[in-house]
Amino acid sequence: MSTSPPTDRVVSVVELLAAEAPLTAASVADRLALSRSTVAAILTTLESRGWAQRSRDLTYRLGPTFPTAHRAAAPAGADAALRELARRVGCGAALSVVSSTSMTFVGLAAHHGRVPAGIEVGARVPLRAPAGASVIAFCPPQRQHAWLATADPGRRDELTTALAEIRSAGLVVWGIDPADLATLDVLAEVAGHLAHSPASGPLRRRVLGLLGDLSGYPHTAADLAAAAPLPIAYLAAPVFDRDEVPRWELQIGPLHPAVSLGDRELYRTELLACAQKLGAAT
Repeated sequence: MSTSPPTDRVVSVVELLAAEAPLTAASVADRLALSRSTVAAILTTLESRGWAQRSRDLTYRLGPTFPTAHRAAAPAGADAALRELARRVGCGAALSVVSSTSMTFVGLAAHHGRVPAGIEVGARVPLRAPAGASVIAFCPPQRQHAWLATADPGRRDELTTALAEIRSAGLVVWGIDPADLATLDVLAEVAGHLAHSPASGPLRRRVLGLLGDLSGYPHTAADLAAAAPLPIAYLAAPVFDRDEVPRWELQIGPLHPAVSLGDRELYRTELLACAQKLGAAT
């Protein structure tokens, strides 16, 4: 049986990305003796599907949605670090790699629940504000503006302020209407059932999008300093790679309608410590 030259070229690019350190498009073209326009088209398609990821230095590596690539997309020791974090805070923990268009979950540790609800390793959700805020806060202004443009116009001022507070605090704490906690549980159950049906892909993506839309609202520094208990869905912090680029978002999910000041401080301390540990492992 004859092979397809276009397919062979795509496979060659993927194999090279899997075998080598990150490469520029020009390096890929030179290694494979392909035209630069051909390689650019292949890499653009792979990046749009999450099979390749471009770094700030214009090099490419395998992307987080490439089959079995989620382990390579996470810092070394991420699974053990997430399990320890979940144990210390008493709730689930998750790690996602954030691209320009999506978030892909590369590590999960359940503890009295799932975080984010209904998500599995390898799940990919659109990067729509407010999702990924802790990473976006440390990105260049152009990327922040593009992210804010995906938000409801009525929330853009709130989220702009939130990005500034995240840069100051190093993390974000998402509040939630207690009634929405029940909605999260229902959507999580639906997403879990749909995960076992290959034909339900489009519907499951819509459900995951709805889960992302229920992120809630960002608590301010004044909120968090108050003595009164607060409703909290998730806390999230960025994880930086060795080049100080924010690549991952680390989350924990109390999903509780009344979190005390003491517990909030525990969550903050443990989340930031784990984020620093993961970043040091890159």
